[in-house]
Amino acid sequence: MNTVIRNYRSEDANDIGKISFLNQVSYQYNKDFIAQNIFCAELNGRIVACGHLEPTDSCEYLNKQGRDDDYKHRFIIDTDSDENEPLETEIFNSILLRANEIRQEYSSKQIQISKTCSHDDLESIDFLLSNGFYHSLNYLIMKRDLTKPLPDYSLHNKIEIKRWTMDTESDKELYLQAEKDASEGESWSKAKLNWFKSGPQWDTFTAFYQGKPISSCMTWGISSERSATEQIFTHPMWRRQGVAKRTIVEALRFLRDEKDKKEATLGVVGSNQAAINLYKSLGYKLIDIHLLMVKDIM
Repeated sequence: MNTVIRNYRSEDANDIGKISFLNQVSYQYNKDFIAQNIFCAELNGRIVACGHLEPTDSCEYLNKQGRDDDYKHRFIIDTDSDENEPLETEIFNSILLRANEIRQEYSSKQIQISKTCSHDDLESIDFLLSNGFYHSLNYLIMKRDLTKPLPDYSLHNKIEIKRWTMDTESDKELYLQAEKDASEGESWSKAKLNWFKSGPQWDTFTAFYQGKPISSCMTWGISSERSATEQIFTHPMWRRQGVAKRTIVEALRFLRDEKDKKEATLGVVGSNQAAINLYKSLGYKLIDIHLLMVKDIM
């Protein structure tokens, strides 16, 4: 039995697709995924396990200033296999070594890796605890039943909510800057935005005031009956004025009337009480809790 752990090559795509279609297309088309951060286990000439580090929004500041010394630049770790747990563990260990290399490359920065687990996935949580991870926060997974009536909200007559296709590079830059303005300087990368735009049933509903985006809600298909309502943000100057509510309702109405969806879901940090109150007021209900497990790379 000849086993090799190595970085990803483009010719690995078909084998990886037999393990995880999402990983296959991510490695091929999402420019946030680079070969140095992707590992494959090759067994007798075939890829049977894979894994990667995926940069989060915080990694934008790895190559520039603008954050305090204790700011965490976080990568997501993930592994998968063709039912080959020992090789998947080897992939996991290779990724940890790669995280340490990144820490050495950015010696003045704080590097963190993370994995999200369902609250009842005790085996995965225990494995992560055994490898130096700790619980950082909870994500509340919430669902809106679209078969029930949607509320309606009036808005300032100079605010326009529209389905924004972001067809130009300037549109994308405008969107990402709006997210950054609403999210304490963090936003998706353009590569991540392009990746989601290319996905099935992607749409974005955005509120504009005098030509500037002030609130937004992104949707994408999950199943024939369910879509996500994510990437919800509102500029601080426009909060608590009903703008976010109306923007989300426009997205929900579109999913119900145009896409024939029966439910919409989202995730929210468990300590974000203002956002939770907003979603509860719109009829979202808690359906699950996920744990964010993190490890500081020292």
